[in-house]
Amino acid sequence: MKFLKIFSRKKEEPWITEEERLAVIEKSSKQVSRGVFYSTIIIITSFLPVFMLTGQEGKLFHPLAYTKTFIMIVDAVLVVTLAPVLISFFMKGKFKDENTNPVNRVLERVYEPVIRWCMKWRKTTIGINIAALVISIPLIISLGSEFMPPLDEQSILFMPVTLPDISNAEAKRILQVQDKIIHSVPEVDKVLGKAGRASTATDNSPISMIETIIMLKPKSEWRPGITKKDIVNELDAKLQIPGVVNGWTQPIINRINMLATGVRTDVGVKVYGQNLDTIYAVSEKVKTALEGIPGIKDLYVEPITGGKYLVIDIKREEIGRYGLNIDDVNMMVESAIGGTPITRTIEGRQRFSVNVRLAQDYRNSLDQLKRIPVQTPALGTIPLSDVADLRFEDGPPMINSENAMLRGAVLFNVRDRDLGSTVQEAIDKLNSDLSSL
Repeated sequence: MKFLKIFSRKKEEPWITEEERLAVIEKSSKQVSRGVFYSTIIIITSFLPVFMLTGQEGKLFHPLAYTKTFIMIVDAVLVVTLAPVLISFFMKGKFKDENTNPVNRVLERVYEPVIRWCMKWRKTTIGINIAALVISIPLIISLGSEFMPPLDEQSILFMPVTLPDISNAEAKRILQVQDKIIHSVPEVDKVLGKAGRASTATDNSPISMIETIIMLKPKSEWRPGITKKDIVNELDAKLQIPGVVNGWTQPIINRINMLATGVRTDVGVKVYGQNLDTIYAVSEKVKTALEGIPGIKDLYVEPITGGKYLVIDIKREEIGRYGLNIDDVNMMVESAIGGTPITRTIEGRQRFSVNVRLAQDYRNSLDQLKRIPVQTPALGTIPLSDVADLRFEDGPPMINSENAMLRGAVLFNVRDRDLGSTVQEAIDKLNSDLSSL
């Protein structure tokens, strides 16, 4: 009986005392936490270059970098404070040896020979790493750089620009022809195009600006060996229309570019000044300097001149002879060209004003405009040409300004080359060719 009692008492005793267990945990935490803490600091340091990014890439990656850095800082603090306390509460009992885990055994069999070889041939190991670093230097130099890696959106945005004085009918015809040609490519699934601005105050696109979204079929349905780059090149070759400058991009990145920089291409050179003619002349010189640089595609100058304006100069002596005043002539011109509201129509919850004016064929003809009848108090009806001179004059189709200064732009996309080196070569070329301006 005494033997049984002694045996049972010894069996109930723990294999390690509480003080010894805490001492082991403390020693292990000091050994492990130091390495984990410094590795976390190294990871945080690796994110510092992200904070130096500017432009759209900075706006895109800064929230990620801040969130990641904040989490890693908290992790570095918890690993030396909270982690040992949690280990003391939950890690109790007798644990199995690490060699009993089959995963550990496999990893050790692979890792142990490698580390032993590296420690035996230390100079050779350092030489191999230095040689790899030296070999990578010319590769890094020739790699190029980009501010934002390109994203394949599985769609294409076709943004051609036509002449500023194009009519609505001609813009519609060009749009229909382009859509038909685009749809002839086998990889194209759907085509949706628009000319001018949408029914919103935030879209200031002129009628000469066409936007066509091209939805592509799944890559499994493409012709063998063809890529998205080949599709764009094929479409660009088919859509060479006189008076139209083609532009190719993607819908999402185009919106990001417009919101971040105000231009709708990959790169834009903005020209500021106080005179539109001077801005246009400088923009043409910039375009000439950029021509021929590898990688620059869809190069064109944002239209500053070329708009058509109808100018009506009232003959003051003649209107006095006919018993008219300036308001009489202006009201007749406004009614014939701009339209006179006569009623209002209600369709559901929307209300529309109904205006009456001359037909478009008459408004587009200068001879027809000169024959607009003007009623006089005593001499009956006379043509408008008797009391006013009518003529078309060239002017800006749209005036852009930034920071209270007039702005022009030379726009281009970058293809078949990295964006960073293309922009740098363009800057160097402009600095050398236009330094005298």
